[in-house]
Amino acid sequence: MVTRRNYGAMFILIVLAILFLFPFVYLVGGSLKTNTEALTSPATIFPADPQWNNYRDIFDAPNFNIPVQTKNSLIMTFGVTFGQILIASVAGYAFARIRFIWRDPIFVIFLATLIVPFELLFVPLYLMLAKWGWINSYWALIVPSLANPFAIFMFRQFFITVPKELEEAMLIDGAGYLRTFWSLMLPLSAPPFLTIFILTWLAEWSGLLKPLLFTTTPDMWTLQVGLNFLNVGAQVTTPTIAYLMAGIVLASLPPIVLFLMLQRRFVEGIAQTGLKG
Repeated sequence: MVTRRNYGAMFILIVLAILFLFPFVYLVGGSLKTNTEALTSPATIFPADPQWNNYRDIFDAPNFNIPVQTKNSLIMTFGVTFGQILIASVAGYAFARIRFIWRDPIFVIFLATLIVPFELLFVPLYLMLAKWGWINSYWALIVPSLANPFAIFMFRQFFITVPKELEEAMLIDGAGYLRTFWSLMLPLSAPPFLTIFILTWLAEWSGLLKPLLFTTTPDMWTLQVGLNFLNVGAQVTTPTIAYLMAGIVLASLPPIVLFLMLQRRFVEGIAQTGLKG
């Protein structure tokens, strides 16, 4: 039975959906304008004459090599994502199940690093990576982002909820901590695994500052850096705003598809991780 309260909730959800979808609709409409129309008529949503060739022309734009930069983005994104999951799951298991000296204070220190903005670390990171010869390499794009306190927190909170009887049965059979982790705890950790996978993948795919600072040549740029140089702005008579919007639409498709495929698992992962302990 549909009540008045249900109608009210549906109306609010519809309004919120329109508000959240409008920027993307405006972006798609702007990507189909001419550069002159995008510059002179920003208030109009849809173009008078759709320019579908904008999506073809950006493949020939200088400093925007879509295949190469997409490859770099995928390598960085998946490298950081799976690296974070591996490190965070092992650390989360240690903080949840293994008793060692100063375990809880160390965990609190890890959580305290969440308040430190990543931007504050760029200067020492750049100096360190330059000393190692890692600037303009995949190492510079992946290694600095592998340790994530939030991911460790998520795995720890989930492992605390796993019944201890399962772990004790493994230990009685002669399994050590490492085998217990790989054979029991990790296969059970699908909820935090998928949650961290989605959050990290989306953050790394859309990240600009790290690849902008740690890469120096177009063949190592990620897609976001290429988009940054796609709009040449005041360097020409007509800024390439429509081309920039078309590039953003293409760059937005992978995260949108990923989230639509895994959104249900994402919500379940957040709910099942809990805040115990």
